[in-house]
Order: sequence, then C-alpha cells, then structure tokens
Amino acid sequence: MTGRPAETWKKFKFATPPDWVYALLVLVCLGGIGILAFAIVTAVVSQRASGYLPQTRSSSRTAALAFGIPVGLLIACPVAWAIAAIFGFSSGDSSAATITGVFFWLGLLFLAVGLLGRLLVTPLVSPRAKVWPIAPGQTDRIVELRNVHPAFVVAVQRQQQARAAQYTPAPPSPILPGSK
Repeated sequence: MTGRPAETWKKFKFATPPDWVYALLVLVCLGGIGILAFAIVTAVVSQRASGYLPQTRSSSRTAALAFGIPVGLLIACPVAWAIAAIFGFSSGDSSAATITGVFFWLGLLFLAVGLLGRLLVTPLVSPRAKVWPIAPGQTDRIVELRNVHPAFVVAVQRQQQARAAQYTPAPPSPILPGSK
C-alpha cells in the first residue's frame, strides 16, 4: 500500500458477486426483507478468495481502524435505539422524551457515519480485489488486486517471471559442424 518494505502480513478476504446480482437491487424497494434477500443472494453467489498480503505496521493499523470504527458505529446504532426505546417506554416526563430523542438521532448519526465509513472510507485505505471465476483447466481463482502501490506490482511481476523461467524448457544445444 505504501511502497515501503513490509513489516507484517495481514489476512484479507475478498468477494466479488456476479454482475447479474445488481439487478436484484430492485428488491431494496421492498424494505428490510428486500435488503435481507439481496444480502443473502449476494453472499451465496459471490466468488471468494482470501490470503495474506504484506503491509507496514502503520498501513495495517490504518486498515484495521478503517474497518473497525465503521463496524463499531454500526453496532452502536441499534444500541442507541434500544436505549431510546427504554427511555421512551419507561416514563412519560419531558426529560425522558428529550433523552429518547437524543438517543434516536444519535443512533441515526451512528448509522449514517458507519455506512459512509464502511462503503467509502474503508475501500480507499484497504486493498481491494476482483475475484475471477475458476478458468477452465485451472485449479485456483485469479485475484486481481487493486489499490496497491506500483512497487508491489513490479515486485509481483518479477516474482512471476522468475517462477515462469523455471518451467521454460532449455533451448536445444546447437549442432556444431563435424560433431556427428
């Protein structure tokens, strides 16, 4: 991610749904059931791959924060709404109504910021990938990494070329005149 030498390895999981899955976004119009159906279908039919990628400690920490903070906010959202419901149903005085309103809007803020962080910020600071289906005659999926430093790309290409050079046959020895 940074172009500096790696200090640690971090495991990443990548998933790529087929293009036709996005036609199911129409189900979102049905509300919660549609969103749940879209999420289930997407999870079931996605091409998946996981593996370890080299990172510096600072980029690993940044990627962990970019993932953890939005997820924490998304978890805090229903907690804030539960607190709002407890105060809303417990008593009818004006201070309980104020607390209910504050926790409801706080939960809505947590939801909005968590979704923005998860959908916009996390992909910018973490490696992304497209997982291709298994090609005929192959035993593994091809994973196309994105959002990585050009120096990483060059290093991977050199490694692939060195590996391919091991499997190329040696050129035939030239036949010298009079050697028969």
